[in-house]
Amino acid sequence: MAADYSKLLEGIRPNRLMLAAGDVVMRAGDKVAAIYAVETGRVALSRHGSVVHVADPGTLFGESGLFGETNPVDAVAMGPAVVLAYAQAQVLLHLRAHPDLNLAFSAYLARRLNAARARIELGKLRGAQDRVVAFLTQAGAAEGWIKLGQPLSHIAADIGLTHEAFYRTLRKLVDAGLLERQGRRGFWLKGDHA
Repeated sequence: MAADYSKLLEGIRPNRLMLAAGDVVMRAGDKVAAIYAVETGRVALSRHGSVVHVADPGTLFGESGLFGETNPVDAVAMGPAVVLAYAQAQVLLHLRAHPDLNLAFSAYLARRLNAARARIELGKLRGAQDRVVAFLTQAGAAEGWIKLGQPLSHIAADIGLTHEAFYRTLRKLVDAGLLERQGRRGFWLKGDHA
């Protein structure tokens, strides 16, 4: 499946960066060179040593660099990774030349912003069950079957739970008849989740 952003940047040739664990993609305060897309692996974005986001395969990072002069965060490969670097000047020229793509890119960024806001609110919930149910609801599992696109251990970390607490909560929801599963990543929330 193609990444959500891929059609928007079609026609721009990225540089492919082959990274090992600990390799730096960009440093906070350095001049912006590009926006980046994770092809494989994961990249941790941090500010003053604290991780603020983890970019997974199929996602962009460094988008704010299109509108700034210096990088706001450090970006470091968490393990082996392949990252595509789209030169800032080329992306801006491409978006200026194609107003329809510019509008679509704005819509992409708005969806990412809404998802980030939802994750922040999810992180404010206290109980593991509340977080898991809220996450699955945001992902669409209350409306029908969904298939999650990333490992459950990554999701657990994203919502601020240990993987053990996340798996235990999933089991509890299944045992209570509130959640059905298909394979490792298929879910459907049912009934009252309180």
